[in-house]
Amino acid sequence: MDSLNNTHSEHANLPEGQQVNGLPLDIPTSQVLDSHMIDQQDTNLVPFSHEQQLDYVLQLYNEQVQLSLQQEVFLQNANLLNILAADALTQKREDIASLHIALQRTQEGLETAQQLAVMAYQTQDSLIRRLSPVQQETNSHVSSNQLDAPGSGDEASSTARVSAKTAKIDLVCKVCTSDLTCMLLLPCKHLCACKACEARLMACPICGAVKDDAVEVGFSEK
Repeated sequence: MDSLNNTHSEHANLPEGQQVNGLPLDIPTSQVLDSHMIDQQDTNLVPFSHEQQLDYVLQLYNEQVQLSLQQEVFLQNANLLNILAADALTQKREDIASLHIALQRTQEGLETAQQLAVMAYQTQDSLIRRLSPVQQETNSHVSSNQLDAPGSGDEASSTARVSAKTAKIDLVCKVCTSDLTCMLLLPCKHLCACKACEARLMACPICGAVKDDAVEVGFSEK
């Protein structure tokens, strides 16, 4: 009891505003405790707030990076598709052009073949018309002289042979003069060479026109 009184008297004898154990003697005890608790709470909250801010910043950065990557991939894919589409379109155009050229050549070939077939038919028809009178004349002489004298029959046969020989001369190749002509030269349309001689001809032996092509008429010796 005496010691408590002594301590109280010592504190009472201290100057005003003097601190005991780092605290002012005139601050109420409740105020000192509240201030200490607030400082402790601030110390605990500050690191948590910085960590949240850092996480938020990192999250935003990651989202921006992902968005940029997605945009870059989209642009690259779009460019690749454009390139592929352009290449495919170019290839299709080239294919269409090639098919058009091939079709045009085929059509020209068909037209040429048709023209050659018509000319061959006309040539064969002309040959038949030229040989028909000779054949008829030969048959007529043979029929009319079958009952005549032997000498007359020989004369008719000789006349028929001469006529046939004359017709044959017209069909002899104008180059070798030995084989029958069977090649129609173009563009002059002269039937004047055999197949062997036609391969060596550069011009028509009748009119001198430059030979572009030749077609076989299929006429053979009988």
